[in-house]
Amino acid sequence: MAVHDGHRDRMRKRIEQYGIDSLQDHEVLEFLLYAVVPRKDTNELAHRILEEFGSISKVFDQPIERLQKVKGVSYNMAIFLHSLSDVSRRYYRKGFDEVYINNIEDCLNLMRPIMDTLPKEEIHMLLGDNSGRLIKRVVLNKGVVNESFCNVREIADIALRNEASKVILVHNHPSNNVTPSVADKNLTEQLYLTLTMLGINFNDHIIIAKSGYFSFRQTGLLDQLSNGKFELTRGRIRDVKY
Repeated sequence: MAVHDGHRDRMRKRIEQYGIDSLQDHEVLEFLLYAVVPRKDTNELAHRILEEFGSISKVFDQPIERLQKVKGVSYNMAIFLHSLSDVSRRYYRKGFDEVYINNIEDCLNLMRPIMDTLPKEEIHMLLGDNSGRLIKRVVLNKGVVNESFCNVREIADIALRNEASKVILVHNHPSNNVTPSVADKNLTEQLYLTLTMLGINFNDHIIIAKSGYFSFRQTGLLDQLSNGKFELTRGRIRDVKY
């Protein structure tokens, strides 16, 4: 028996008994690498990959060439990791065929059950096609939401690679104050300008709290951007479609 066989057997048994959610992120990645690394310890490599990209979702969203730049990641490993996002999307495609993000109500119905359970601030991105069908939901950041922690170039790259026609940002405020911060507005402005230049519709940025929600589109702030202005005003709340 190889040195690491016992550890792998224990990992598999743990998943069998308690499910994949019983593992930490680096352990999930370590387990997945068993498929392409038959005889070597994958723990150190899993840690290295996660440290490079920050989260499992970001690992799966990386181009093959970028993954190969990580020490120890072979071409076969890179293809395998890169494909997992598309495999997951194919698995859920039937469900996604019935999920649309054509208005604020659609987004709230989809995201409020997720956001209401989060103890910390997170920002998610919804990608839609021309008909408004949800293509993918991506977790961009956990912790502090601002332009420094959310890379606009990375967001644009994800949207382009998934051939998205529309992008909607959604994040939560655990404080229950839905008023957008300066960082929220800066991120919205940067992303609106970047995606518009790429021909991708940035439809909204929605802040959700248990006390309510705030929509940059519904309150007219995105319209101000298209006119070269961006000031928080007390305008009439409008029903809008994306």
